[in-house]
Amino acid sequence: MEFSFNINTFLKDEITVIDRNHDLLRYSFTRQPKENSQRGELIELINKLGTKSAQAQGLNGAVTSVEQLVSSEQRCYILKDTNCTRPNGSVIGFLKVGSKKLFFINPDSQQVEVTPLCVLDFYVNEARQRQGHGYKLFSFMMQKENTSPGSLAIDRPSEKMLGFYKKRFSLSAPINQPNNFVVFRDFFSSYVPTTSKQWPDHLKRGPIKLKAVPKPLTVEKESFFSSTPTVPLKAKTAPPEPFNSSVCSPAVGNPTASNPAACNEFNLPLFYN
Repeated sequence: MEFSFNINTFLKDEITVIDRNHDLLRYSFTRQPKENSQRGELIELINKLGTKSAQAQGLNGAVTSVEQLVSSEQRCYILKDTNCTRPNGSVIGFLKVGSKKLFFINPDSQQVEVTPLCVLDFYVNEARQRQGHGYKLFSFMMQKENTSPGSLAIDRPSEKMLGFYKKRFSLSAPINQPNNFVVFRDFFSSYVPTTSKQWPDHLKRGPIKLKAVPKPLTVEKESFFSSTPTVPLKAKTAPPEPFNSSVCSPAVGNPTASNPAACNEFNLPLFYN
């Protein structure tokens, strides 16, 4: 892959590691105009590599860009052609890796939390494939990161990627995860889950003892009505004198019942309609 500028000015080695701590990607007020030009060229190179990789994998958008590198701990390994006779040089491919906190399902169908080193993007120019360049990138990266092929988690691998793993590292029967990552069986035998960390002594506690919960009191419907004691009603008592006088009672045969004046023993005013 060729560019309109000389890539050898910032890709000095055969394989160069680019991350957010690279001199050209860090923001500086004292950068010279020449360095600003190289910074723009490096940004163009990385973005173009991400676009070519997305097109080769049939993705809707690039997963590798300068914005992602400067805002994360991801690292991009770029391989150039040291035998290129063109003055601007040529790029063969790149490999991007980074650590991610993920949830995986192990072979025992248990969910574990892990933070593995992940293969996030991988691309080799179509004209330079099947020549050992991809294996050279992986070998350099694994030596630099101190890891092995079985300890890596792969993000959305293509059929070519799985075939590459089977041919170069003798790893087959991938284990697909719900989050679109793929690992191999060696991953769970060599990786310690994040959730298996030891607690400090002052946070350790003994076994939790569960107290017996008393059963709720149940009351039958029939016993609720039958066993409830009934309160006897109080007997009606006669009103005190003179309100119990028979003179004011409208009894049958009482001649004074129809005469209101006869019942007015307290000389109360009487009202007539």
